[in-house]
Amino acid sequence: MTTTAQRRVVRAASASLLAAGLALSSGMGAMAASAAPAQVQAVETARAQPTPPPPPEEEVPPPVEEQVPPPVEEEVPPPVEEEVPPPAEEEVPPGEEEVPPGEEQQQNNPDGEEEQNPAEEEANPAEQPAELPAEGEEAPPAQNVAIQTLTADELKQAQANLAGTNLSAAEKAKVKKQLDDLQAIINGNGTQKEKDDAKALAKGLAEALRLSKDTDFPKEDRERYAKLVLGVTNALEKVNGNGSLAERLVYFKVLNDLNLVLTKLTDKNLTVQEKVLYSKYADVLLGGVLAAQQPGTAPTKPEDKKKVQEKLAKSAAALKVYQSADSSPEQRSAAKATLDEQAGAVNNSQYQELVEELKRLKAPQSCLDVVQNRTQQAGWPDGSLWGLTDKACADTVQAGAADTDSDWSALFQCVLDQPFSTCTNRIPE
Repeated sequence: MTTTAQRRVVRAASASLLAAGLALSSGMGAMAASAAPAQVQAVETARAQPTPPPPPEEEVPPPVEEQVPPPVEEEVPPPVEEEVPPPAEEEVPPGEEEVPPGEEQQQNNPDGEEEQNPAEEEANPAEQPAELPAEGEEAPPAQNVAIQTLTADELKQAQANLAGTNLSAAEKAKVKKQLDDLQAIINGNGTQKEKDDAKALAKGLAEALRLSKDTDFPKEDRERYAKLVLGVTNALEKVNGNGSLAERLVYFKVLNDLNLVLTKLTDKNLTVQEKVLYSKYADVLLGGVLAAQQPGTAPTKPEDKKKVQEKLAKSAAALKVYQSADSSPEQRSAAKATLDEQAGAVNNSQYQELVEELKRLKAPQSCLDVVQNRTQQAGWPDGSLWGLTDKACADTVQAGAADTDSDWSALFQCVLDQPFSTCTNRIPE
């Protein structure tokens, strides 16, 4: 009982911190990360059964204490949360994954939504991911690094590095706020898990900012690191936005995996080339996370959303396992195979045939680009079919469906009428 009461106090303090607006997007994501698996399931169940209740619960921030007790009591029993390694089947979920972006995050939603619009506009131009490393390219694992709170000097340096990036003034302000909010979480009254998650996020952003000013890297690589910082910030906003808890949880898990990859770039034993290899994968996957949540590019049908989420989660998990010094040779080998499959997606013979068909139909370059981007982000054929649903390809897909003399007509018609994830059997042999 004492434990429950104490936890209530912690939750109450955390809620007031949120209400004060100190813990925004990423901060909220970090706090949410402290929630236990049981808590996640409890919240998900609560939401899944009565759909009406969810809205009320989210709008009743004050009675947070009442919402907290249930999950908390379930939280207490399962200290076995640390047994969460089961998800380690993908060898990725070390407990962080089961951390939901708390309901409180939605209270900051209005704020987040205002920033989402510019973010969404920024996502499109930035939607030309760096090409993935060549299939078979190797890199040693990164050693584990101690993640400490950024010192005042480190925070000041991160902000100086941010000021020197080529991001716009609005983007810089957004990232600076992210760093400030994370520091507020770290110095606040939250749980140790919340503080640790905030430290990891702050460390990942600070390291990417440092690399963006490291002249050992070519200009394009330095710019990619700055873009990664903005991408993580935008993705955290979206994770804290609308959408179901289960859906936001998936993206939060992927984001945690990608952030861990960034924090491990602090390993001084990695060469410039090796850091570039890891960051390119992270950049492409982050682009997929943003596109999968952005109105206008996100899949609209449940089956398609689930398929894309699974693909992104699988690739992010593989990248995390491949980069980790804790992974066995067998685990790294399996993870490498997954990454190689993604890297080679645009070289797949059927993908190349689809591109030729799109060119025959006089598809605009914007359509060809989006199909290539989605293929790099979510692989063949799922990413490619996702790309076909983009508005840039609308006229081309219509024309392809109408050309019944083409072997691809059935595929285009399916993409028009059905969830694209169900159309793979229409791809010509």
